[in-house]
Amino acid sequence: MPKKPLKTKLENKVKICSRCGLENNLRNTDCEKCKSSRFEPDWVLAKSVVNRQTSVQITTTNPEYGEVQKRITLSKWWPGGRATFHITKPGQWETVKNIIDEKLTPILGWKSAEKIIKNISKKGISSAEKKKEINNLVISHPELLKEIVTHIDSKKLSAEDFDSLTETLGQISDVVTNANAGFREAFLSVIKKLPSQPQRALEDLDLLLKGWNLNVITNVAQQVRTRLETINLFEERINDPRTLEIKGDNSIHRILERAMWLIDERYWLLHSNATLRKTIGDQLEKHNKKLHGKKRPDFVCGTVGERLVILELKRPSHELTTDDLNQLETYIAIAEKHFKFSTFSAYLVGKSVSADLKQRLRYRSGSFSVLYYSNIIDDTKTRYDEFLKTIEKERV
Repeated sequence: MPKKPLKTKLENKVKICSRCGLENNLRNTDCEKCKSSRFEPDWVLAKSVVNRQTSVQITTTNPEYGEVQKRITLSKWWPGGRATFHITKPGQWETVKNIIDEKLTPILGWKSAEKIIKNISKKGISSAEKKKEINNLVISHPELLKEIVTHIDSKKLSAEDFDSLTETLGQISDVVTNANAGFREAFLSVIKKLPSQPQRALEDLDLLLKGWNLNVITNVAQQVRTRLETINLFEERINDPRTLEIKGDNSIHRILERAMWLIDERYWLLHSNATLRKTIGDQLEKHNKKLHGKKRPDFVCGTVGERLVILELKRPSHELTTDDLNQLETYIAIAEKHFKFSTFSAYLVGKSVSADLKQRLRYRSGSFSVLYYSNIIDDTKTRYDEFLKTIEKERV
């Protein structure tokens, strides 16, 4: 049977829900399905949600730039804003699809849900192989959990079916609950009800899976709050000159080393390298007589993959100079003799920068950067405040 043509917002005079993509009556102030009060602008004609951050839309081009045309738009929301990619011709989509299906998917080892289910249903498959495929199914296609619940008719299940279903759901629980023991216990308790109270158990399971998404959102919100607390602590330490004298694990350098996402979100997996930091300090004292009798330099030193990251904080009262940049470059030169890395990023952080340093930076490698305290604190705090507000809206 041929598919019905997609109806557009303009033709149907409807409002597209920003959260779930449902077409609503123009008079609606809240979505009929998810109760969200946020709707897409007029140039979004249709929308299908992939997950809470990603969607596929049909949009129209800006009339200011010529004839209005319809196109497919891939949209991705992230804490810093929104990114979109427009597909204007069928040939473009075919090229993208063929690259993914024929070249990239085999490399990734991805399997479609249909193929995985077919493998699980094979006769003679061992318990270990079945568990592996179920693990792959849940991780690759988590939305199927709700589909399983929706399509189970407890009245048609025999005793043997219940045994098989209990075993399968038990295996699924091993996969989906690794990070949350409370959810795991609730999941297993529902499974135990299946033979004696099938309909009630399936209803409970459906509610539990719906609550699972809320639980994930709650956990993310808590992570964001923790990061905001870290930002406030960092700001407090920066604004109090006395705290810059603190050494050890509670020093401002170590706080930043454990929260390098303040500098760049890609650095949230940074691994501190205390050994290399000590080696650089030892070599500086050994080869530079001017440092004798002075305090050892303190700086952030760590790695992300094969990238070395070194960052030096200066007092807010200190104006960053070319000498500071030269010292940072010396850190990298020493590190090359004692540590293997394929690339590096080096940062100077302060309140202000000298005119000479600004000029010299133009001739240095792009791997050297200067950051301002005000930007680090204000930009990051704004980003996470907005992120938290968005999460809280999703929970309503």
